[in-house]
Amino acid sequence: MDLNVLGLAALAAVSTLVAGAFPLLASREFSQRALSRLVALSAGILLSVGLLEMLPESFEIAGKSALVAVGVGFILLYLVEKITLIHVCRDKDCDVHAFSSTALIGIGFHSFVDGFAIAVSGQLNVALGLLVAVAVLVHRIPDGVSVAAVMLSHGYEKSRTWLILILISVLALVGAVVGISIPISPGTSLVVLGVVLALSAGTFIYVSTNDLLPEAHRQAQDYGVPVLFVVGFFGFFAVGELLPHLF
Repeated sequence: MDLNVLGLAALAAVSTLVAGAFPLLASREFSQRALSRLVALSAGILLSVGLLEMLPESFEIAGKSALVAVGVGFILLYLVEKITLIHVCRDKDCDVHAFSSTALIGIGFHSFVDGFAIAVSGQLNVALGLLVAVAVLVHRIPDGVSVAAVMLSHGYEKSRTWLILILISVLALVGAVVGISIPISPGTSLVVLGVVLALSAGTFIYVSTNDLLPEAHRQAQDYGVPVLFVVGFFGFFAVGELLPHLF
């Protein structure tokens, strides 16, 4: 199971690199409308997985402690993001006041949490782990594009941008390794795992509602954005209901 979890985390890591290659290799900029729609779809998927899959699973294991942990996870990512001044965007005139090593630490933390969430979910439930991995993979695509585009707009050389993308991707694998190091055993350890899953759910909900959705709505006149958000949310809920019957 550990190898499967690491494989899923590796796919999420590779998706960041592949997506980041678009602004680095493309002869023209990635379509703003297409990227906004992809961000909206990934926001719906992340919210669906965090709210309808990870939260119920963690509550079943850890009870009220899971609800507290969801709030802690939400607040933790909020503090990390605001303290490190990250709000990844795709425009040179965006609200990013600094894109320095401090901001990159925050972005790396996002990647670490993604890998961690895959590992913890996969240990508890195969179907849940797969759902979380797909959600992470989808939202790492616009993240990879955005990070590379912002770095280039701030004067980073392509070689350095590639290096940073690789480091961010590796952090997803590091998060997965840390996640699988939490043992599953009867009693307290299983409750701890449920609380950790709830923490991850809180970060998923935060990223969806506070990072991805505002970014998607930069294209204010595009009705495809709310449509794809709803499709992502309910579509992935349907997948989540079907998937457990296949395992």
